[in-house]
Amino acid sequence: MIIITGASDGLGRELAKLYQMQGTGVVNISRRECEFAKVNISADLTRIEDINSTAKQISDMSDKITALINCIGVWGEESIGDMSEAETDILLATNIKAPMLLISRLIGRIKDDKADVVNVISTAGLKGNKDHMAYAASKWGERGFTEALRSELKDTESRVISFYPGGMKTKFFEKNLGEDITDDGTYWMDPASVA
Repeated sequence: MIIITGASDGLGRELAKLYQMQGTGVVNISRRECEFAKVNISADLTRIEDINSTAKQISDMSDKITALINCIGVWGEESIGDMSEAETDILLATNIKAPMLLISRLIGRIKDDKADVVNVISTAGLKGNKDHMAYAASKWGERGFTEALRSELKDTESRVISFYPGGMKTKFFEKNLGEDITDDGTYWMDPASVA
């Protein structure tokens, strides 16, 4: 089985659709359901109680985990003088703390099943941009965690993969930009093509 955080929309949803078409069972972990998932676990991964209960549910499943793909994320656009504590807390809790703690709770199962871990980060984890302070910091943090995890699992059969996509034509960006994305494909990537 493939576990995908955030398979209710965007790249996560397209990956779930692709895996379902291939006959691979998908477990979606998000606040909303994914019609392509075999199992939907409703969870707010910014809450430690939800992380712990989700990890327990997955640990109790008998199917072998092939991969854990972390697609959850939130985006923020603010300059250094406009950062709010509440928005920064949500960015850090979603983009770095949630995947880090979920992997921590599942690490025994990941090693036992020889599962791969794929963290969908962002090009913001490679280059900081103006007006994306907390978002870039959270993505650099996720990058650092992913590299450290790769070092920790280097003597196992689990692979740790970092993926750094740019902007995709998804509800994620439309919601954060406050407008529909109408693009000829030259700037915004199609999540189905990325999957």
